[in-house]
Parts: sequence; C-alpha cells; structure tokens
Amino acid sequence: MSFINNCSTIIRRSNKEMFCVHYDSGIVFDYYNEHGNYVSSKKIKENRFVDFTNSYFTLDKYDNIYGIYNNNGLKMIDVPKYSNSINEKPILDYDVNKFNILFPYIHTVDDSIHIIYHVFNNNSSNSSALLHHYRHNGLWVENKIDFVNQVIADNFIVIWVQNSPIIFYFNLVNGYEELFFSRFNSSTVTWSNPIQITNNKKNKLYLSVIKDNMNFYHIVFCENSGNGYAVKYINGYLNENSLDIDTSTYITGPSTCMYPSFIKEKSKLYIMWVNYGRLHTSYSTDLGKSWSEHTIDDSSLEDDFVRANFFSNFESDNIYNVGSVFTIHDDIGLLGF
Repeated sequence: MSFINNCSTIIRRSNKEMFCVHYDSGIVFDYYNEHGNYVSSKKIKENRFVDFTNSYFTLDKYDNIYGIYNNNGLKMIDVPKYSNSINEKPILDYDVNKFNILFPYIHTVDDSIHIIYHVFNNNSSNSSALLHHYRHNGLWVENKIDFVNQVIADNFIVIWVQNSPIIFYFNLVNGYEELFFSRFNSSTVTWSNPIQITNNKKNKLYLSVIKDNMNFYHIVFCENSGNGYAVKYINGYLNENSLDIDTSTYITGPSTCMYPSFIKEKSKLYIMWVNYGRLHTSYSTDLGKSWSEHTIDDSSLEDDFVRANFFSNFESDNIYNVGSVFTIHDDIGLLGF
C-alpha cells in the first residue's frame, strides 16, 4: 500500500462528536457520534473537480463547523453546533471565463469573516494575486497581499495572533521560491509589505508552519538539494520586520520527500513527511536543535494513507499543536507519532 495524494479534514467538537470531510466525486461529510461510531454520510456537492486545492473546512470555538469551496464562485458551508445539518450559501462570485481560484481559506472572528485565496488568470497558471476579503460590520473590504509567482502552485499558511492573521507563502525571486510573510493590521485594514525570510536560491515546496505557546515559530518545507527534495526545518521569533532565526537544518538528505508537517505534544516536536510512498517521522525534545533517527510508520507499509487537516475543541486534544496529520485512507486513526 502507499500514500494517496489527497487531503481530508477531521473535526472534533468539544463533546467528542467528529466529522470527517473528504472527497468522492464531491464533498462528503462523514458524521461520528461521541463514542466514535460512524452514524451517517452526506454528499453536499456532486463535482469530481472539487478537492483539497479548492476547499477548506474548520470550526470555531463554539463548535460551529464551517468552510468554503470553489465551484464557479465561492460557497460557504456551515454546520451549527449541536447539529449535523449542513447549510450552504454563495459568498463570492467571479468571472470563471477569465479567472480561477485555488486554496481558498476562511476564518471567522466573532462577527467578522476573513477569506484568503490565490486568484489566477486562466491564461497564466503560474502567476496569481494573493487576495484577502474582510467582512466587518456588514461591509466587505478587499486587499491584495502580494502578486505571487510559483513554478508549482502551493498552499499558504495563516497563523492567528490576537485576532489578526499573519500569512506565510512562497514567491519566486530570481527563479527560486523563497519564503515570505505579511501581517494584517485590523486597525488600518491593510497588510504590511511582504517580508522575505529565506534567500538561498533553492526551490521550495509543501510549506507548514506552527506557533507554540512561547511565540516561537516552527517552519518546515521541502527544499531542492542536488538531485531531490530534502525536508528543511527552521525556527525563530517573529519580529515586526523579520524572523530572528535560531535554528536552520536539514532533517533529511535529498530524496522524494513530500508534505512535511508538525505535531507538537507539550515539549516534544514531531515532523512527519512522505518519502517513497511511506510515512516517516523524526522528533526533537530541544526546540529543534537536534532530531531523532527517522522511523517509518508500519501502517503506511500495510495500508493506503492520506493527509488530513485536524481541528478540535475536545479538551484532551488541547495538548497538541497541529499543522496537519496523516491517517489511514477511509479511517480516522492518526499515524506517525
């Protein structure tokens, strides 16, 4: 068995009810009760082109599940707390003959809505505008965060600090992907000028970022190194105009590495990634200064597995700080740690 390049979403409410959102010629919500027993499934859209590159799902602190997907316009989905009923409404239209949207992201803060996405001209698939729509007090404001060029379209990562987003993303500089960040100022409703973090003239893919409770940022991605892509880890404190890098190191040598991601459990930091269709894990107990030998999860040898975003309000899950996770295909058990 091997890795399947897809990404589902696992959501656990505070009462331990779970939803697994995945794709099967459309968006499917699988509902599990508080005992972990499967109850029902509902497909909300019959569309074989909808997948993790054009949809996103999460939950708020009140156990309301919500999300967004692109289907000739952005649609918003919500599943109110204490319910498994799914509601849908259009939220943003655009000219589908001229443009396309990838990696839509949505986040609600009280009565405000933030939507971020890449918008591409259909005649230029490697160049996009990274746009932000902000709804506050009933009014929408649109901001351009940056114009982005990438050899391969890749996701961005949003970290929230005091109800304001910070976005991390790759952009080409002299033909190489370098890492940038920008901050949103909710007072002026504007984004800072993009700030470049890396400048080593090496192509990069598969970004993942988490911030721990000490305001320390952990960043991992795959970086071209000779005849393959290696897992690269950096960390540090984020200042107003720079990342004060403390550690920068390769976790692996060049190979076929894909989709590195974090799980931080108290003081133990795990990095998991896919290589040759198998799930590898390494961990650090000293804030990334040294790393364990790689291990391969046995389940990734025996079963098909996929990536999954993971969001939870369940109290026992609070010890985990998660980027994304890996899980058995058609199951919800977590792998790799």
